[in-house]
Amino acid sequence: MLSQIEMPASERKRPWYLVLALFLAVLFGVVGARSGWITVTLYREQIDPALAGQGIADEADRAAVVARVEAYVRALDAAKARGWPLGIASLLIGGATLFFAMRAMSGSASGRVALVQLVIVQAGIAGASHFLLRDVEQADLATYEAIKAAQFHEEIPDRRRADELTGNTAKLFHAAAPIALAFQLLGSALIVVALTRRRSLAFFESTAATVGER
Repeated sequence: MLSQIEMPASERKRPWYLVLALFLAVLFGVVGARSGWITVTLYREQIDPALAGQGIADEADRAAVVARVEAYVRALDAAKARGWPLGIASLLIGGATLFFAMRAMSGSASGRVALVQLVIVQAGIAGASHFLLRDVEQADLATYEAIKAAQFHEEIPDRRRADELTGNTAKLFHAAAPIALAFQLLGSALIVVALTRRRSLAFFESTAATVGER
């Protein structure tokens, strides 16, 4: 009993939900930074739609893929005023979320405070990107659908069966984006709750007191 009372504060274990929340925050940080980097790269590098059709034997499928990529590029350019700042924001906030999640993992109380704010901001960026860039998202999904259709037509002799698989795959593609957004919003809420619970605050306060953090 006495040994438990005299146990150094720095050795106090993190609550299990705090550990999970911090790992989830790291994941969100990596995904957000990667998503932002991809968006920035798309706007900085020129996309050649003709390259998308390389390797596709069927002429009709090749033309469909190239046409979809051209439509995607037009949508991307039309949305630059929205997409570019959201991409930069996603890159910066994602990187900052990753950084402060690692600090919070080490027991930093200031890292916890910053992480709570960043997780909320990142969720807002994810929601804004989903609703403000729907045209780009739909054009991107249409491109993937055309690519999968070409693959199925090449792999499956039965054209009707290939088209059926394409339709089912397209439904999965279209369902993935809102599901991913819902997962991030729910996950962000759980992270904030975990970081602000009493046991979590006690852990960070005790760690800060041990290392003399201000």
